[in-house]
Amino acid sequence: MNRLGIVTGLSSEVRCLNRVPVTGRPPVRCAGADAGRAKGAARELISEGCEGLLSFGLAAGLSPGLGPGTAVLASSVVAPDGKRFATSDSWRKNLGESLIGGVDIRTGDIAGSNELLSTATDKRLLRELTGASAADMESLAVAEVAAQAGIPFLAVRVIADPHDHTIPPWVIQGINPDGNVRHWAIAWGLITQPGDLPALVRLALDNWRALSALRRVASLAGPFFGFGQTPG
Repeated sequence: MNRLGIVTGLSSEVRCLNRVPVTGRPPVRCAGADAGRAKGAARELISEGCEGLLSFGLAAGLSPGLGPGTAVLASSVVAPDGKRFATSDSWRKNLGESLIGGVDIRTGDIAGSNELLSTATDKRLLRELTGASAADMESLAVAEVAAQAGIPFLAVRVIADPHDHTIPPWVIQGINPDGNVRHWAIAWGLITQPGDLPALVRLALDNWRALSALRRVASLAGPFFGFGQTPG
């Protein structure tokens, strides 16, 4: 059985993998919402013997109609300069079949972003640039490392904030490098920007829906997320 390695951006995403039985659970690295750390995590997993890499977690929606909790299986990951990194067709098919009926799932391109897409305008511009359905801060880095190593890659990401929602830009400062939330930073942000409270409440509700769907993905996918069936 080829060994799978998983890269996430947040500790809350890692906890979703608790639905996977401990026996045989793939090794996981949390990049703390940082592309550079995601690249290092992917290289570390390969150095430990992983022969396939999965980017697993939440994403920003770029396409209208993708609401919180919709899972996107990446057909490719797109860089801002237009370069594309294709995912494994057979792996994507295996994982997609395991999720049918249990989660709202779509197939589409995922764009890489080096920063939080905090406004609807940011998301619209990235969609116009890449044509992608969703975006996150880790998948592109992991895809690049997998391509350099010549191993299969896949990304499954659940929409947490839709294309027309705005996130207070200071929220990203409330995330530690290990992916945990700095609650004091969030509290200070609300003290200094009390007008952002409605947006933060909506973000929390959307995030709850997205994490619930991500846990279902982990439960349905099993420990190998379809990779060990017919890899590559």
